[in-house]
Amino acid sequence: MVLAVVRRIAWGLVLLAACSPERSDDELFAPGGLGVPVVDGLLVVGKRFGDIYLSQTIAPDQAFDRNRDAIDNAQVTVEGAGVVITYVSFIPGHYRTGAPDTVQASTTYQMTAVLPDGRVVRASTTTPAQLDIDQWVLLDNAGTSVIRQLKTFEEDSSSVYDQPENQLVYTEGILAAALENQSNVGYQIGLVNLETDSELLIDTSFLDEEDLDNFRRVNSSPPLDYEATLRIPWLAIYYEGRYNLRVVALDRNWFDIVRTDPALGAGGFGFGGEAGDTSTRPIFHVEGGIGVFGSVSSDSVGFYVHAPAHH
Repeated sequence: MVLAVVRRIAWGLVLLAACSPERSDDELFAPGGLGVPVVDGLLVVGKRFGDIYLSQTIAPDQAFDRNRDAIDNAQVTVEGAGVVITYVSFIPGHYRTGAPDTVQASTTYQMTAVLPDGRVVRASTTTPAQLDIDQWVLLDNAGTSVIRQLKTFEEDSSSVYDQPENQLVYTEGILAAALENQSNVGYQIGLVNLETDSELLIDTSFLDEEDLDNFRRVNSSPPLDYEATLRIPWLAIYYEGRYNLRVVALDRNWFDIVRTDPALGAGGFGFGGEAGDTSTRPIFHVEGGIGVFGSVSSDSVGFYVHAPAHH
């Protein structure tokens, strides 16, 4: 679920780059103006090959129209690890494959899209190593010692949220993921509160309605540089109940686009070790167009957050 959120945010970035009426002409990300091909594709290690979207940049004062602005009838393939995956469009601009193959870790894949007018769009991604976090731990408030280790989905997929080790009390201890011996480019963290009507854990007496709208049940971090231990701040958690926490390892393409886009890089909740620069234009690793063809690997844990006794 978090991967889908991250992916749609990035797709929103691409559309923003193509057609936002709030950007001046010198801020448009697409060199060459109108009709520049836009690619959006994400491969997930261990999963089947994901969908690819093709569209084109439009005038700043126009709204995106799929029938007009999507690029249909292109010849789209992804090649790597000794296989060639062929894609077909089932609605304008939306390409899918029925191939049973799965995306391999630490592997380079080349995406080629031959457009109906003869233009060719190319991009490649080297997938991250398989992310397998052995230790999800609760540290003491000083962050110097381990209080206990959480149960993982691999150990108990059906009732991990009910396990005693996975019961957390709001602001007591520090939740962390141990990433020793990882060699990925960068990471993002996603948090999803699985409840629909659980109580807020923060004092709202000094907040107005507009402030309350900012407390969401789905949050993601800015891009993070590698650290041996990723610590999850309580500032990212607003509600009681079950949480799914996912750590996502990013390939170079996704890492560069989220760290150099001012909208994506500045958002999210507070983490240490953020990666980024002062660039005002995203880095697109796409030949013959803009957008992103990238890959990720992920691992997750589930836990339950309780209100403090005095709450």
